[in-house]
Amino acid sequence: MRRVMIDTDVLIDVEKGKRDLPRAHLFISWISLYEFLRGREDYGEAKEIVERVFKVVYPSNEVLRIAAEIYRDLRRRGEPVEERDVIIAASAIAHDFPLMTRNREHYERLVRYGLRLTPTD
Repeated sequence: MRRVMIDTDVLIDVEKGKRDLPRAHLFISWISLYEFLRGREDYGEAKEIVERVFKVVYPSNEVLRIAAEIYRDLRRRGEPVEERDVIIAASAIAHDFPLMTRNREHYERLVRYGLRLTPTD
């Protein structure tokens, strides 16, 4: 079965009933989990549900190395990018997961670093 990392926007769409999750082994970055949970009143319950459905990917040395390299290169190029997006992308790259996101504009320039994007439809 294929493996897919889900971005926060897709998770929110699933919660709102706007889309279904793909048939795959599902992964989510700890950053996406944080984005999904912050400000929620039902933090504990929502966290338990997400952790049952997804394997949460926490930063390894490889994820941190890739994120730092991407950040430095983008900074050198004068192309600022949201730090959370860099960490999510580095997690997907390090684990060789395609990233499912509606936020393609944020991630397309990270393809040159090895990020693979998967369609959301």
